[in-house]
Amino acid sequence: MKKALINGLGILLATFSGSWAQRPSNNQYTSNDTLTKSVEYPVRPYKISHAEPLYMDLVRDLGARRGEREWNIGTELSQHNGAMNWHPFIEYEFAPVNRLGLEVELPVQATVPTQDQALQVPASLQLHSVKTSIQWTFAVLKRWQTSLAVGYTNELIIRPAGHTGTLFLSERGHPFLVAAKRWGSHWHTLLYAAWGGELPKQGPIRPSGRELNLAVHYAFPRSKAFIGIEVYQFWNGPEHEQVARPQVRIALKDNLLVGLVGSLDLQQPGSYSSFVRLIYEPRKRQH
Repeated sequence: MKKALINGLGILLATFSGSWAQRPSNNQYTSNDTLTKSVEYPVRPYKISHAEPLYMDLVRDLGARRGEREWNIGTELSQHNGAMNWHPFIEYEFAPVNRLGLEVELPVQATVPTQDQALQVPASLQLHSVKTSIQWTFAVLKRWQTSLAVGYTNELIIRPAGHTGTLFLSERGHPFLVAAKRWGSHWHTLLYAAWGGELPKQGPIRPSGRELNLAVHYAFPRSKAFIGIEVYQFWNGPEHEQVARPQVRIALKDNLLVGLVGSLDLQQPGSYSSFVRLIYEPRKRQH
């Protein structure tokens, strides 16, 4: 009797221990547990690196990611009717959310007369306008290495010094479309098209012309440097302008670049100008 009782207890313990061993431990986490999920990082949206024109630059990189920022300072020197015109500017552009770029630009206009014109053309220096822009990349096509964007630029023209009236003389608006494609590892093309209108303080809105800018660039391997050209065309009724702008971008550091541009008027061979742009990209903030 005692032997049978001992054998029964042994069988019961063996059965219970076998069933316990088959249960999963509450102290072990699988790959699907919340502890593992909590350390996963969000996937950043796909972005194609395009060569951006130096003269007709974009509001922000196509396919910009949230937190990207950029400072630009530069100037353009041109000669018109014997007087030297100087156009310095400062820009700040940033991406508050993925694929959306915003920009604020303050262009300045300065005129330096030649020695022969000192009496007829006075020297001047003043803020020309306040420009704000928005750009949204609505398509990033990985298969075709193509990005598409739309945007709008608003410009408030400041009244020249010495003239009475309100601060702003007129307001200009420029909706635009951008299409860019990367051809392999080095070649880039970009097309910019814009339509403009101007609203003076008195009077109805009037068209201010159409713009078309085609850019072709060759990017050097393992560098942000490139060489290329922009071909710009402008139409406003009978007025037609055509300018070629060869250019080069040099990488001083990974986040500090300088761009040099020459402008050749294809319809007025005697007209020329030069342009320089310094580009600084602050490091992305760590959260």
